[in-house]
Amino acid sequence: MDLSQVAVDLPTVRFWAWTAGYAIAATALWKTRHRELGSLPRPTRRGVAIAVAVLALTWIWPQGVGRVQPGARGVVLRFGAPTGRVLGEGLYYVVPLAEVVVQMNTQINTISLDRAQGTCSDLEPVYGDLAVSFHVIPDRAVDVYRRLRFDYAERVIYPSVQDAWKTTVAKYQAPELISKRAQILSELQTDLAARLERYGLGLDAVNTTRINFSYAYQQAASDKVAAVQHTLQAQQDLQRIRFESQQTVIRAKSEVEALRLQRSVPAAVIVRQRELDLQRRAIDKWDGHLPQSTQGIPFLGPSLGARTD
Repeated sequence: MDLSQVAVDLPTVRFWAWTAGYAIAATALWKTRHRELGSLPRPTRRGVAIAVAVLALTWIWPQGVGRVQPGARGVVLRFGAPTGRVLGEGLYYVVPLAEVVVQMNTQINTISLDRAQGTCSDLEPVYGDLAVSFHVIPDRAVDVYRRLRFDYAERVIYPSVQDAWKTTVAKYQAPELISKRAQILSELQTDLAARLERYGLGLDAVNTTRINFSYAYQQAASDKVAAVQHTLQAQQDLQRIRFESQQTVIRAKSEVEALRLQRSVPAAVIVRQRELDLQRRAIDKWDGHLPQSTQGIPFLGPSLGARTD
């Protein structure tokens, strides 16, 4: 049976305990009554003692009944001092009036630490917003209560996180905090877990919500990015100019080669090609009507006209 799932209402338990005690006390008084001659029946001293003892026991007994909530451990105190006894989840019973149970939360808790300051290996200040998840180790709940009570966040966790952050970031340069973020978080978690374990606290996770640098460093980084962009743009412009120059050179070489070829052709052939080209253009423009008078065949030139002797 899982006692952690049993619902216990202490006022209800006390009510039924007192009801049963009153019933037993009344029964004891009724059973031990004595009738004297000429008077009403009265309970005997023995009956009164039994009734008082039952009522006292009925009032004291429920004080030792309780329940440890799920996700917690109960530290038993005897007259205010820890006994070393740790109660698990569910019902418990301790010595009434002498012992009490203090419940320690063992669930995962998360605290946020804003602008934890550190210095990188290149002496650049860095600020980190951290979220730390932790829990009280159940088997060491007594140690946590004895040494820290419930102030473990202020007394241990915050100082440990700040110190671990400074120790970790001091191993890296500022740009590496971005490029090696996973590695840095792993080292930070290992270092912090060792620090908290000494106090009975377990570390579950460490996350960085934001990493900030100084204004001067951010401005320098912005200027560097702008300079890189200008350099890339200049390189692209240089490549474009080189390509356009190569095109101009190729075009000039082609023109020179064309002129060289033209010079190698005889002049008579060039004149004849031009005459044929002019005749071809004239034929393309002819509307199909012959002229009224001509000395040769139209559009064919004088060389093809009728010969006259």
